[in-house]
Amino acid sequence: MLTDDYVIRKFGEGIDCSMMVLAEFADDLGITKDESYKIASCFGSGMLLGSVCGAVTGAFIVIGMKHGNCELNDLVQKSIVLSKRDEFVERFEKEHGSVNCPVLLGADLRDDGQRQRARESGVIDTECPKFCRTAVRILKEIL
Repeated sequence: MLTDDYVIRKFGEGIDCSMMVLAEFADDLGITKDESYKIASCFGSGMLLGSVCGAVTGAFIVIGMKHGNCELNDLVQKSIVLSKRDEFVERFEKEHGSVNCPVLLGADLRDDGQRQRARESGVIDTECPKFCRTAVRILKEIL
């Protein structure tokens, strides 16, 4: 179970939101926690590209690993995985208004000044754990 204190502690250890979300499902997906960290290691903080929230991209990885298509021309499975993704996005946006990191945090973490202000204001410590918990809860409900 992800708590605020756990998420904040993991952030301090270099584990980001995408890594935490995927790690919550590692056993169910047949991978180790270390493997989940490696798989999701480039997706935290909106990929530092001003993009989709890391908790959301971690959720997308979980959805893909659980329901993704791997057979050529498997349009049925492709439809299933995209439907799960769309359901996740709809529910996450309903709760938080967006899936994009800069919108969620009110700061573009690519910019050193904005990243520093976000840290100093505490928005990362207050909002990011919430996004991780929401992602995990929605995944447990839709998977």
